[in-house]
Amino acid sequence: MSSWRRRFGSLLAVTVLLVGVGGCGLRPGGGGPDGGGPGGGGPAAEPAASESGRTYGYGPSRDRSIRYQPDVVLVRGGPDAIRSASADGTTWVLDADAAGADDLAPGRIMYATSRAVGRVVQARRTGDGLAVTLAPVTLTEVFRDAHFRSDRRFGEADLAYQEVPSLPGALSVPAGARSPQDAATPVGLAGGGTTTVLVTDPVRLAPAGGRLPPARERNFAVSVGDWEAQPYRTPGKLGLKIGYAADESLKVYIDFAMNVADLRIRADVPITNGRIGNGATFAVDGIRSISVDLAAGAANGADDNRKVRVEVPVEINIPIPGEPLVYSNTWKFIVTTGLSGRNTTVKAAGEWAVDGTLGMVGGTLQKPTLSVVRSIMDSITGISVGPSGLAFAVETKIQFGIGIPAAFAGPYAKLVVDLGVTNGSALGAPLARCVSASLNAKVGGGFGITASSVAVQELQKLLPTKLKFELETEKLWPIHRAAQTLPNVPLCVG
Repeated sequence: MSSWRRRFGSLLAVTVLLVGVGGCGLRPGGGGPDGGGPGGGGPAAEPAASESGRTYGYGPSRDRSIRYQPDVVLVRGGPDAIRSASADGTTWVLDADAAGADDLAPGRIMYATSRAVGRVVQARRTGDGLAVTLAPVTLTEVFRDAHFRSDRRFGEADLAYQEVPSLPGALSVPAGARSPQDAATPVGLAGGGTTTVLVTDPVRLAPAGGRLPPARERNFAVSVGDWEAQPYRTPGKLGLKIGYAADESLKVYIDFAMNVADLRIRADVPITNGRIGNGATFAVDGIRSISVDLAAGAANGADDNRKVRVEVPVEINIPIPGEPLVYSNTWKFIVTTGLSGRNTTVKAAGEWAVDGTLGMVGGTLQKPTLSVVRSIMDSITGISVGPSGLAFAVETKIQFGIGIPAAFAGPYAKLVVDLGVTNGSALGAPLARCVSASLNAKVGGGFGITASSVAVQELQKLLPTKLKFELETEKLWPIHRAAQTLPNVPLCVG
């Protein structure tokens, strides 16, 4: 990380969160026309993942216990049948001689690998290849009868970091302005209003003229407009650092991480006659706490302020040879700076214990609790001639399923955190130095296509034929809400 830190200096950049997902043993079982036993927890030793498998996922299962929907076309060859994919993950070039390729036509569902699944909106020959453009599908549009079970611990060696350089809707500016006075108010990730999508042309150039680059085994930094993001894992911690360093006038740093021990992912998802069972389970255990460290500085005060919404164009995937689905982790965030006065700085740090499971168990949303380990109020400091602050929201999601990068289908669990801090004006210090902070946290879970409304909007622009697809309703529940201003005097709370 030393080279990354040098690029941003002492007042570093921004960070948001990751939730990594580890070793998985997804085994189909039951529900098929020929019966079949229950799914197991995975074999004692699993085959090693290939480079193409880490990038594209693995081929569909032909286990007789799984029944696919009648319009699903299984392409043989798995990742070896894929020549390339576009940088936005919507178009896949196959070996035209691969078994099943001749059956691909608009309206049918292609299932080549777990990362190349969708409804065909266009199929065209490109020399000896077949370029197929896909629209999102739900899990039950692919599987008619299946039963997926898993109970696995996290393993760092299983991770594949997959960049999607032109992820639809990755970079945007949400509606609504913010001032330093309301910087401690949560910014929210799903609010109304108009969002302006920024065209970065592309977000980042990928190798081979805009293709999906190979997955990597180690974390790396990726540019998203004027920001950089770097997912990482250290012993006992999962995180993602994001930094703003477009110029020397504004520096922002936020490290929002999950502190974990014995991270475990459980799944029990039955599909019968094209419907997911009401008692399905997808749960994450082992998250001990969440922590945040943030710092921001502006040389020119309010003129340097920024507001941005980023869907980080990096997935953390765990494709397993022989498995029909893949585990995936994605995240997005909003950052708003409200800095006033020249050479303004603000810093803060805090930690909250997490007690409970994240996700769905037996069809019921789990509701963990948060409690203060290290108060952020005690750490707010900085220099400013006017009130200054920083607000951000982060969403992290763990899921297994199938689909294309911008619209993944399957059960998922997620955590949403809004945090804001404000440091009062130094001019008021002889009377009182006012500081305030707020934290809102929610958990969610569901079983549908997970794609933001911004990504869906951009996907519709990319697809040559406009198709309708619905995002299934999720369950979202607030688990923590707190706001405090100190000292409790009229100058600060009036």
